Amino acid sequence: MSQTSKRSKVSKGAPSGFIISLAFHVAAFFVAGLFVVFTVVGKKEPEFKAPPPVERPKMNIKKPKVKVQKNSQPKPSSRIVAKVKSRDMPEIQLPDLMGTGEGLLGGSGLGGEFLDLPDVGEMTLFGGGVTSGADLEVTFYSMMKNANGTDNSNMDHQMFTRIIKDFVERGWNKSRLQNYYHSPRKLYATTIFIPPVTSLAGPMSFGEAIDMQMGSCWAAHYEGTIAHQEGLTFRFWGHADDILTVAINKEVVLAANLPWTGIDAWMIASEWDDRAPGSRGQTEGEGQHPCANGTLVGSDWITLEPGVKYDFDAVVGEAPGGQFCAVLLVEVKGEEYELNHFGGRTFSLFAMAPLSRALQDTILAGMYQGDAMVTNVTTHFSDL
Repeated sequence: MSQTSKRSKVSKGAPSGFIISLAFHVAAFFVAGLFVVFTVVGKKEPEFKAPPPVERPKMNIKKPKVKVQKNSQPKPSSRIVAKVKSRDMPEIQLPDLMGTGEGLLGGSGLGGEFLDLPDVGEMTLFGGGVTSGADLEVTFYSMMKNANGTDNSNMDHQMFTRIIKDFVERGWNKSRLQNYYHSPRKLYATTIFIPPVTSLAGPMSFGEAIDMQMGSCWAAHYEGTIAHQEGLTFRFWGHADDILTVAINKEVVLAANLPWTGIDAWMIASEWDDRAPGSRGQTEGEGQHPCANGTLVGSDWITLEPGVKYDFDAVVGEAPGGQFCAVLLVEVKGEEYELNHFGGRTFSLFAMAPLSRALQDTILAGMYQGDAMVTNVTTHFSDL
């Protein structure tokens, strides 16, 4: 064998072992790499999923609906009045416009919440907004304003008195008041008995707006017819601060106006002198009949023929403002009357028809005890 052949065998054998070793290592690396790489790469990272949204309960909320009446007006509870529903038993509550029986709350003259205006149909001491047919129609006049409602700056107390004097003494002709303001609202009264109240009670009872100057130089005219089915002889007694004058068939039968010369109310029907014994201006005969606010003035005896109708007029009024009152009473001939604690007789109030218990309570709450007989009035002057 040649040398060349030997070298060939040797060189040829070395690469085979190397190749086998290399192949083994390559295969080992491949397997190891495959195990590591695929194991690491093949493992997926965990996926984080957001939790499902929380289902919260939903409430069906509806917007509240409020019905508002355009003309509705809240009424304060302290304001006490009532609406007349029937002729026999009207529901009447105590108004705030009256006194307390103790001199208008100590002289303030304001009463409770006196700024509350009565509604149409409600009862006041001057009357109610609904007629029963057995009552007197009442018209309110303010001489502090002209007929068109503008201010009358020229008016004063003495001029006001002269206007009422002219109206009364010239036949109760309403055309003589046409230049002055009169309320479009009428009231209907079954009696003329207004205990001491603030003078603003006059205009306010007729629904007039709050106006301090309206508390002075005003008048209320009562008119209608009176009658008595069986015939009656009686006389009037009255007292006022400031004006109360009464006429039958347009002739003055009672002038119970305040005698104070500061406002000259005494000048109205000053020629009337048929005063009853015991009247304020009389010093002879029977003793005088004092009441809480003064001394009563009495008329001469008056006779109504059975079933005959007579025109009736009365005017009440206030000149300077402040406190006001007007009371009209009746003495029936032959009847006896108890004495009050002032020493005068307790006459019955003038009434066109029976008064409800509620209205009686209204009057009693504002008057002084013993000034008048209110709860058991039996003489009525309605022509019905």
